Amino acid sequence: MPGALLFDMDGTLIDSEPLWHAEMRRFARVQGIEWTAEDAHWTTGRPMVEWADRMRERGVTLERASIIATVAGTVAAAVREETPWLPGSLALLERVAEAGVPAALVTNATRENAEALLQAAPEGALRFAVTSEDVERSKPDPEPYALAARRLGADATASIAFEDSGSGARSAAAAGARLWFLTTQLTASPVPAERTIATLADIDADELFAQLD
Repeated sequence: MPGALLFDMDGTLIDSEPLWHAEMRRFARVQGIEWTAEDAHWTTGRPMVEWADRMRERGVTLERASIIATVAGTVAAAVREETPWLPGSLALLERVAEAGVPAALVTNATRENAEALLQAAPEGALRFAVTSEDVERSKPDPEPYALAARRLGADATASIAFEDSGSGARSAAAAGARLWFLTTQLTASPVPAERTIATLADIDADELFAQLD
């Protein structure tokens, strides 16, 4: 089977982490709990249920699903209004669409967040999204990447996964994918990566596509 391209969303394609962090802190203030910048940074790349449960431990009385839906919904609306593309990401997706290379979005975010990005992406660039709602175990478990490769009809070990977080890198590596790690959040990947890059602007699309042959 051929390889495919598997893209994380937040911190890889779009600069949405600041949106998540700001909305979490706003939500926490409304709920009357403490939520520091350190708390917000801790959430990066983690399953949403983890930070929702931490908020409940600190006194939020809403159900876990309501916490996630409230925060995620605000972030999705902001992305739909003005997509914060990271350098090189939109141009690369345009080339992916033109070349017809199989590619998908793999994220711990909600379906609503993923749909906001899919609508903003060039038509045909990302065939679908695997979200937290599509799996039993989110990143760092390998299930999201394994599912995306399977749905694309691709060989996971021949596919290239783009990640920027520790949990995402571990998920991709555990699924057997070739990890290309972006240093938008961390200075280095916590697991061995085939390539380390600053942004997707550092990638030559023709060279990337040739890597899948």
